[in-house]
Amino acid sequence: MEEYVKPPPPLFEGENISNNWKIWKKNLMAYMKATNSYSKPNDVKVYILRNYIGEFGQRAIDKIVSKNPNCLNNMGILIQKLDEHFSNEVQERYKFFTSQKSTNESIITYIDNLKKKANSCNFGTMVNSLIRDKVLAEIKDKQLIEKLLYIRNLDLSKLTSIWLEHTIQKQNQLRSNQKDNTFNIKENQNSITNRPKSILHNRPCWKCGQRHPLRACPAWGFKCEKCSCYNHYTSHCQGLKNDNIQSVSIHSV
Repeated sequence: MEEYVKPPPPLFEGENISNNWKIWKKNLMAYMKATNSYSKPNDVKVYILRNYIGEFGQRAIDKIVSKNPNCLNNMGILIQKLDEHFSNEVQERYKFFTSQKSTNESIITYIDNLKKKANSCNFGTMVNSLIRDKVLAEIKDKQLIEKLLYIRNLDLSKLTSIWLEHTIQKQNQLRSNQKDNTFNIKENQNSITNRPKSILHNRPCWKCGQRHPLRACPAWGFKCEKCSCYNHYTSHCQGLKNDNIQSVSIHSV
């Protein structure tokens, strides 16, 4: 009776994926040797790898196969491509450090996305502190950054909590300012509407030469001796002004 050989567990994503992949690959090779799988056809060996690598590893294989379809026909080439995929720290770290929080993205979602990107960066035990420092470096709100920089032992949990609290405070302040602005506009409109007519219409009247409220001209009903029209004094008759202008012009000549 052949001894049962336990296959390797699925590839663990973890904090140091490069090291996790090396350990998993070593365990797979040991399993294949113990089960005499090296002598089997390439498609069978590829099947064994894909069958045990798990969901995370399968996603990596799908990315590789999309660019190199022939990998599925050769176990050696597939292993080589997986080595490259899980070991390219420079490229993965570049993606991590150049990523930016979108306008509508919550701080919780952004930190979760950074954690996923960090999985292939081999940050080890520094992963959380590097995510924290990256988030801090991107903050443009001076009030928020001042709150965070003075917190002792600031971790991602504290950062998230303070961020959310600050966001709620800003939203409440914005609503309050909008209400105040609306109230001030209405007050100004009421002040203008309720202003006494004697103030609103207090310019010298051309019909009588006096200052008076609207529709309270003392010349109303008065007949002008110059033009025989009503509602203005003779001294303020527009026709009289025209005659004076003509008279001045004639005498000047």
